[in-house]
Amino acid sequence: MSLQGPVYLRWRAGRPLPEEARFETLDAALDAVEARWDELQHQAPQLLDARRILLLSTAELAAMAEEEAPSGG
Repeated sequence: MSLQGPVYLRWRAGRPLPEEARFETLDAALDAVEARWDELQHQAPQLLDARRILLLSTAELAAMAEEEAPSGG
């Protein structure tokens, strides 16, 4: 996936308003989600485009993380 940004990662960290991080590309945002997945997975992460329209929901990010996880076999 290579969407030009900015792309925003939004998550809820126990505050009334969600937190956001800005990335130049979708690939950079996905790399950040992957690197922080242990922390973000329970904080409803979402990826949004420059207009703040949902690109990837929490469920979609979770499914991607499951696909990437090494099987314990």
